[in-house]
Order: sequence, then C-alpha cells, then structure tokens
Amino acid sequence: MKPNNITLIFHKYTVFKRKILANFLVLRGMQIGKRTSIGVITCEWPNKILIGNYCNIQDAVDFRIWHPFNPACYIKLGNNVFVGHACEFVCNSNITIGSNCLIASNTTFVDTSHEYSKEYPINTQSVTSKSIVLEEDVWVGTSCVILQGVTIGKGAVIGAGSVVNKNIPSYEVWAGVPARFIKKRE
Repeated sequence: MKPNNITLIFHKYTVFKRKILANFLVLRGMQIGKRTSIGVITCEWPNKILIGNYCNIQDAVDFRIWHPFNPACYIKLGNNVFVGHACEFVCNSNITIGSNCLIASNTTFVDTSHEYSKEYPINTQSVTSKSIVLEEDVWVGTSCVILQGVTIGKGAVIGAGSVVNKNIPSYEVWAGVPARFIKKRE
C-alpha cells in the first residue's frame, strides 16, 4: 500500500523538526556525530552528552545529569548506537555506551544509589555513584534496569525486563531479576 500525500508531508515535517531540535542541542553544547538521528528528547545539560556517528535516538529519551559542573560527569554513546523510545539515563558519575549497541525501549540506566543504614532516615544518608559501561556490540532488551557499577562485556545480550546489578562477561546471555547467566552467545 502506497502512503498518501498527507503522510509524506507529515514525514517530511517530522524529519525537519528533528533536524531543528538537534541543531538547537548542538548550540547548547551537545556533541552529535554525523548522520545521527535524534528524536524529541529531554536533556537539561546537553553539553554533557556525547553521541557518536550513525546513531538513532528515539523520542522520549531522558538524559539526566546530576552534577553538570563536574567534568567527570557525562554520558557518552559510541558510533552506530540505537536507543529506543522512553529510555532513561540517570547520571551522577558517568555512563558509557560502546559502539554498535542496541538498547530497547523503556530501559533505565542509574549510576546512583543511597546508603541505607537503619540508624538514620533514608533521605539523610549519603548518595553513592559508580560508572556504568556497556562495551561494544551489546544488546539490552526492553524494560531493563542497569544499576551502578555495572560493566556489560562485549557482545553480551540482556533479556527483556532484567535488572542488572553485577558485571556481565563478554558474549554471554543474561536475564531475570536479578539478572543471571542463561547461556553463552553462539
């Protein structure tokens, strides 16, 4: 079935709008590689975001930077990275995504946590932060949560709905809450 003229016009308008929004983010300091497509995203501190070449960032992705004046606090995506609709990056330290990674919709990255001693109220206890690293060629399924201090090795696959709270070796498939080893990637 061939698209009608209204559909084609709307598509051209959407592409134009995304280019304007991306240019506005670049003016505010975001580093965007060539041939990268960025949807309508939320980002208060675009100068702390580095996105490589040939990436596709879908709509409703939220990039949150807690310490914008700390040079060690940033989010970096390599080349040829796909980030699905409504993903969330909560960054208090730094989050690094390697090249050729696929991150499905509704995935959350949180490099922050709280101490939780029973002696003091939770909201008065210190915040902890540890970097998150996805090495190259990682596939994260839909609705996953990647927690602080995690490194996901090259070529790993994380099943949908998983909570990753420890390091994942290269070329392994993990899934579950919390994520556990399923099998080697063949």
